[in-house]
Amino acid sequence: MNIKSLMYYRADFLMMTFFTLLSQVSNLAVVGIIYTNIPTVGGWSVWEILLLYGYLLFSEGWVNFFFQGSWKIAQMVNKSEIDRFLVRPLPTGMQMAASRIDFDGLNKMIIALGILSAGIKNCKINWTIIKILYFVASLLTASMIRFCMIWMASCRSFCMQGPKNSLNYLVLSVGEMAKYPLIIYPGLLKGIFGYIIPYAYVSYYPAGFLLGKNDMLAGCLLQFPVCLGMLWLSAVCLKRGLGRYESAGN
Repeated sequence: MNIKSLMYYRADFLMMTFFTLLSQVSNLAVVGIIYTNIPTVGGWSVWEILLLYGYLLFSEGWVNFFFQGSWKIAQMVNKSEIDRFLVRPLPTGMQMAASRIDFDGLNKMIIALGILSAGIKNCKINWTIIKILYFVASLLTASMIRFCMIWMASCRSFCMQGPKNSLNYLVLSVGEMAKYPLIIYPGLLKGIFGYIIPYAYVSYYPAGFLLGKNDMLAGCLLQFPVCLGMLWLSAVCLKRGLGRYESAGN
């Protein structure tokens, strides 16, 4: 249905693409203004910051394009749309997550790859086979962690009565702080980004490892276990949420 709508409303798609591009240009302009007067932030140059930004933007676009349904759980619960997923011989969570796509996410992924390319080109990265494989794997892993954060926040909708859930947007807003190196934040925020809302494993540790920053190996190795743990917690949240789901009434 999303693809058919896109083909029919091409002008809307072009406008969406334009505003996505304008939004990202504005965000990059803010970064540029900061670095006009400050050569480095926490020991990270502007091109290194672009790697952080690219990881975050790619993971956001990946979730929006492939799993836009993770943002719509409140609406599904409120309108009893989950009923049709429960009667199909496919995993309910997979159906819910993939029930919608957002082509704005595709635009973000393309822009993110451009930003990552610019950052990589201007950073002195000592590329090896291991780093090349890690780069590809870490992008996908970071995207899955990002998806899990949105999913678990959205699963709170099973405990709410309204058609909206602002918790997932809070998680997204907190992610704006992850555009900058974790090292510049106080201990409390470092703990939040490392253990509660683990954005450090979405951008900071992957980018830091590629750049050869100090004390990144442990975070790099933990990225994959963290992803598995987040997937398990996401499954638990869905199971408990479905246990509270009341379906459509008479």
